[in-house]
Amino acid sequence: METVLTVKDLNIQFTKDGEVTKPIRGVTFHVNKSEILGIVGESGCGKSVTTKAVMGLLPKKSSQITQGEILLGEQRIDQLSDKEMQHIRGNTISMIFQEPMTSLNPVFTIGQQLSEPLKRHQKMPKKERRTTIINALRSVGIPRADEIIDEYPHQLSGGMRQRVMITLALLCNPDILIADEPTTALDVTIQAQILRLLKALRQEREMSIVMITHDLGVVAELCDRVIVMYAGNVVEEALINDLFDEPLHPYTQGLIRSLPNNNERKSRLYSIEGNVPKVTEQMLGCAFANRCEFATEKCVNSAPPTVVNGNHKVRCWLLTEDGVMA
Repeated sequence: METVLTVKDLNIQFTKDGEVTKPIRGVTFHVNKSEILGIVGESGCGKSVTTKAVMGLLPKKSSQITQGEILLGEQRIDQLSDKEMQHIRGNTISMIFQEPMTSLNPVFTIGQQLSEPLKRHQKMPKKERRTTIINALRSVGIPRADEIIDEYPHQLSGGMRQRVMITLALLCNPDILIADEPTTALDVTIQAQILRLLKALRQEREMSIVMITHDLGVVAELCDRVIVMYAGNVVEEALINDLFDEPLHPYTQGLIRSLPNNNERKSRLYSIEGNVPKVTEQMLGCAFANRCEFATEKCVNSAPPTVVNGNHKVRCWLLTEDGVMA
């Protein structure tokens, strides 16, 4: 299977007022062609920072990739200049950002904002750009596309704005689409429409999608494979059915136990006790040890290895080499 994106042992640090924080600590994953990969975890686990590093969007003055590499196909992109990344960003790899309410510029029309990637990457003349944008808006289910192209973001609903953001990301037919919490601000009905749209686009364009979310329901509905992140690292990776049928890492088990169960309506919802460690904390062992009911002294003092069992990978001392709880 062709791999279109590879992240190897990625470490990122930020420096502010002399204080160093390390939000990403050894993240490794890959994305296959035409695959939808889910990245899940609590807020602050490093999902968005990782994908912004892939896009080359981290602040240059305060952030630094201290270790690892990012490959687009066979091309290493983490060491490219801003000018070189501009040819890739929005063209080969695109991103749908969080919060469609604030991601669009309120002082420019929809058409003006969607013209930019066509003008920059494809050198398309003005008249052709307008026709292309109208057709692209229609392709994501926007009615009155020939009118909406001249309207401003505040004139559109949240669902419409999210579809505009998807259109913006897809205009240059990228090989990879990164969707950062694309349904968070939307109601359930619109959320379902957006998920169906992403599925259809993947099938039509043979496009790879990286879906960042904290919603396991979205992951179950959309993704082929999923990685679970905690405190700046990947703690589990599996095919979607394997993850829900047999979650192996205690953190993943806790996330799935936290989902509402229709068969237990009268029982209290489960929650993982404790808090995610601060990015300023120095951790010798497993970052989840202070919240894990199975933790031992070894978990606290030594970083766990990655146990591989077929397509299932887990970083945990509680697993043997066969991927079975010790």
